[in-house]
Amino acid sequence: MDNSSKPSFKLVERIRSGDRDAFEKLFHQYYSRLCVFSNSYVKSLDLARDVVQEVYIKIWDNRENFYINQSLKAYLYQAVRNQSLNFLQQRKQKDRLEERLKKQYEMGEETETVQLNTEELTEKIWKLVEQLPERRRTIFILYRKHGLSYSEIAVVMDIARKTVENQMGKSLKFLREHLDL
Repeated sequence: MDNSSKPSFKLVERIRSGDRDAFEKLFHQYYSRLCVFSNSYVKSLDLARDVVQEVYIKIWDNRENFYINQSLKAYLYQAVRNQSLNFLQQRKQKDRLEERLKKQYEMGEETETVQLNTEELTEKIWKLVEQLPERRRTIFILYRKHGLSYSEIAVVMDIARKTVENQMGKSLKFLREHLDL
């Protein structure tokens, strides 16, 4: 370990032992810059603050297991990046669900029935997804649950983007046939 990381190492040790002053120092040292960084992902300073605060809450709540094997600054930026991406994925899923519910509601269905039907449909879809061949299922899950683009999936699975498109098309066709949509 080089000398430049010793102050960070000591700060992490103090936080791990429950030192609130050390935690506050960490918070004030990086908070503003991390908010700006998160804002580049979530496009809202208020949401960015929430994301960064969530990272700090997780650090404090899990302080006994707060070990880092890289620079503290890099760790914090990586944690904020991951939390920002998680937030965007959750918001995307929530927006899609709300849009579907809104469309169904506008068609005259009751909200409770819509929610029940949506839950039932979601359950049926994921049961059908389990029947897909392994590679097709993996592609579908990476796209629908994890929000990866076709290009990103191609890189992750080391296959052509066109293969991803074809497999998703086959997955959707299978689901349509078995859901009577």
